[in-house]
Amino acid sequence: MKDTTQLVNTENPEEEELRRKKEELAALEDELADLELEAAALLADTQTFLNTVTSAIALKILERDLLRARLAEARLSYDPGNEEFVAQAETAREEAQQAQQEYDDFSGSPGESRSFEEFDSARRNRTSDEVKTLYRTLVKLAHPDLTTDPEEKERRGRFMQEVNAAYAAGDQDWLEELTSQWHLSPESVEGQGTGADLERTIRQISLVTDRIETIRAEIAKIMDSEDYLMLSEATAKGLENYIADLKATLDAEIVQLNEELVSFSTEE
Repeated sequence: MKDTTQLVNTENPEEEELRRKKEELAALEDELADLELEAAALLADTQTFLNTVTSAIALKILERDLLRARLAEARLSYDPGNEEFVAQAETAREEAQQAQQEYDDFSGSPGESRSFEEFDSARRNRTSDEVKTLYRTLVKLAHPDLTTDPEEKERRGRFMQEVNAAYAAGDQDWLEELTSQWHLSPESVEGQGTGADLERTIRQISLVTDRIETIRAEIAKIMDSEDYLMLSEATAKGLENYIADLKATLDAEIVQLNEELVSFSTEE
């Protein structure tokens, strides 16, 4: 009679623990990748929103602040000993200089989102499944907070700067190229041995858990920021309507400042 007992390939305790830890790590990595994607999307949307608004109103802000400075100087010249006018003139000069610097910096910055169409296109690309999947994969592979080695952390940091730039631009081809670069790098090769692998996995779980807590705090901070609250307001109102309202407010200020300057000159 044949022995029908089936041989079962059992794991030793160390192998069983390694399997469980790898499953735990995989679930945590998925959670972290989703959180990193959320944070990157929030930052990218906020920055492209700010760039779009700045491109629409930067010149008007500069014009307004220069008029404020002219008016403050005119008041000061009329009454040089007035301490309040001295302080107002100094503040107005500083604000005008800052507005000029910001306008010059923005005007000379390449690759900024300069229109509603560009803003909308970049955001649509970032929300595609292909781009999101590539970004999540790269986060799980290369995030600098997932290593304790200082040199490796620095290398990963530089790499992730490129990844974030590619994601912000919604550039799928760039993300695919970065994925290929990572898989071809010597650092992506894992070592051998159950014991060593188990220790690495346990340490990796700790790193991923710490990063999850950090990125959750970062997301909360982004969503509570003034810039993101402005984006939320613009989204609810409609970006074009939001910018139109800003322009109208600035135009009204500019008209009023010009009238005050004319009135002040007439009084003199």
